[in-house]
Amino acid sequence: MKAKKINTWVGLIANAGVVGGLVFVGYEVQQNTTQMRAEAAYSINEALSIHNSAIYNDSVFADIVVRGDEDLSSLNPVEQRQYFAFQYDRINLAIYVLDLEDDGISEIHFPYVDRLVQDFHRSPGLQEFLKLVEDEWVGHPELYERLRIRNERGN
Repeated sequence: MKAKKINTWVGLIANAGVVGGLVFVGYEVQQNTTQMRAEAAYSINEALSIHNSAIYNDSVFADIVVRGDEDLSSLNPVEQRQYFAFQYDRINLAIYVLDLEDDGISEIHFPYVDRLVQDFHRSPGLQEFLKLVEDEWVGHPELYERLRIRNERGN
């Protein structure tokens, strides 16, 4: 009888250890998810800061962007290359944000994507840019649809 009682207590202690281990693993997963979300938010903010510094630190480049947004034909070939690279960076950042949201890593709604869509809808140069690169599009399909929907109606 004594051996059976000891065996029962050992089993209870082992089960309590398993439950404790599961609680600990759950806590660690939660901490890891929180850390991933914080890193994602930081990386987005860092990328935005670097990207925007190209505009506010370089008035010549800012002028290229402003002119390109109005009319791509106003840019010479080198300026067009700069403008296209800048816009590809903007689109890639928006794709990154949407992918993080799709993967459930980021629950924070970053207004960046909405702002990008608004910019594309109101800028003739960006509409022209989108038409020129649509055959090369390999990004997030939802973003492409959001960027182009007005372009088709407006033109």
